[in-house]
Amino acid sequence: MNFTEYSAIVRAFDGGVFTSITNSYDDICHAQDQLIAELISKGAVIKGWKVVEDSGLFILSPIFDFQVLSNQSTEIASRDISGIEVEICYQCRVPLLAHDIEYAVSQSEPLVAIEVLRPKINEQSYQSCDFYYHYGMLVSDQPIESDFSLKSGQEYHYSTSAPDFFEQKRAVLLKGVQECVRRGYIDDFFFMTGSLNGLIETDICLGKNEVVGDSGTLIRVDVV
Repeated sequence: MNFTEYSAIVRAFDGGVFTSITNSYDDICHAQDQLIAELISKGAVIKGWKVVEDSGLFILSPIFDFQVLSNQSTEIASRDISGIEVEICYQCRVPLLAHDIEYAVSQSEPLVAIEVLRPKINEQSYQSCDFYYHYGMLVSDQPIESDFSLKSGQEYHYSTSAPDFFEQKRAVLLKGVQECVRRGYIDDFFFMTGSLNGLIETDICLGKNEVVGDSGTLIRVDVV
């Protein structure tokens, strides 16, 4: 599958019309499952999930194989996207049984990632059934253990030294793995745990964007 085929399926999906996640959570999860099943039947493979807190509830949003981009020297057309966000990400094998979840989460190391956001595809769908506007993900190969920065028009610094920095993100990972087990998505996935800085819009991130840590450049994406 490619982005054009994906967009056509998401745009045509008519089961995602909701006004409130708090009033329709189970129905939204069911609608997502239907849309995910259709995409998988056309060849898409789930590689990861974004764990989204929406109105006090946690919900998953799938990231497919064609949305996983090279973490070095990727070029993206500015006309196709809304901007980028920096996130902490974990690779985690989702266990079959609920009592194995905490151990699986404890074995996961933090990575850094850039999420590339796109405009909405389906004007009728609730945002979770438009998969929260994922365009692509770039995930570092190496774990992140200390402070890092994003160079993107201006420089953004991220401090990991706060005692609860990774604990907060691991708590989001736990919610995501619990949801995967509940909904029957059992595999080795990466989990995005939420933006560190909010959306950096396209006019700001135009040009070279690099995530830099102690070991050098972890991610590079060029918006052209």
